[in-house]
Amino acid sequence: LLGCASRSSDQSASQGDSMIIVNDALGGGTNAFNPYMNSKLPNLRAGSADAEKMLGALGAKNQTIEDEAAHRGNWREEIYPIVFGEKQAPGEILVLLNFSSPESEKVWSQVVEASKSISPGQCKIAVFGNSKENYGTDLMGLAIWLAHSRPGQAMPYLTYALKRWNETKAAQKSVGRVKNFTNEYDATASAQDFPIHYGYISKLNPPIPANRELAVAKYCYDAGNVNMYQATQIASYYGVKSLPAVIVNGRVIASPTAAKILAALK
Repeated sequence: LLGCASRSSDQSASQGDSMIIVNDALGGGTNAFNPYMNSKLPNLRAGSADAEKMLGALGAKNQTIEDEAAHRGNWREEIYPIVFGEKQAPGEILVLLNFSSPESEKVWSQVVEASKSISPGQCKIAVFGNSKENYGTDLMGLAIWLAHSRPGQAMPYLTYALKRWNETKAAQKSVGRVKNFTNEYDATASAQDFPIHYGYISKLNPPIPANRELAVAKYCYDAGNVNMYQATQIASYYGVKSLPAVIVNGRVIASPTAAKILAALK
C-alpha cells in the first residue's frame, strides 16, 4: 500500500565510495534522533494522506523505527549509539561513517581529537554507519555492542577498525588482489591475518568468553543493520550529501576538523 500510494523519501544511490542522498534536507536541530530525549523520532518514510487513509481502514499505521526495533533489548543503543558523553547532555555530535571510504579514518581522528576538549556532561557523540561494502555493517555493529557492553571502549575500537580497513586494502593492493569486503575473511591480507573485529576482541577488557563470540558476532551484524537504517534517515534529515560526515548541533560541518567541531559547539 505504501509503495502504491506514497513516495519513499529516503532513496539513495552510490557514487564511488560515497553515499549520495537524493532528496534535500527535511529537518534540522539538535537531539531530534535521540531516543533518550524524545519518545517520537523523525520518520522520513511516512506515507501520503491517501496511504494513511488506506492503512487506517485496515487498522494499521505507518512503520517507525521505534515500533520495528522495540523488540530488541538494546534498540535505543542501536539507533543512537553514544560512544562519548551522557545521554541527556544538551550538545550533540553525530558522526556518519562509511568504512569503504578512506576519508572516514581521517574524519574520525578529528572527532576523537575534539573529544579531548569536550565535557561529557555538556556534549555527547553518537555514531552511525552506512558502508558500500557489507563488512562495514559488522564493524559498526561491534562498536554498538561495545558502547553498551564495554563502556569507554567503542572509540578506540573505531580508531583501530578504520585504520585496519585502510591498511588491509593497501596490503591487498600491493600484491594486486584488492577484494570487496563483503565477508569477514575478505578483509585480510594474508592467511595469518584475523578479520578486523576478531583482531580486536583479544584487546577487550573484560574479554568476550569464547563460547559467546559467535553470538556477539551475529548480534553485530543485526545491530549494524538497524543502525544503518537510521544513518540513512539522519543523512536525509540533515541534507548530508556524502559520507563520512559530522553534524554538530544540527549543522553539517564541511571538511570537519577538530577545531571546526569545537567551534561549532560554541
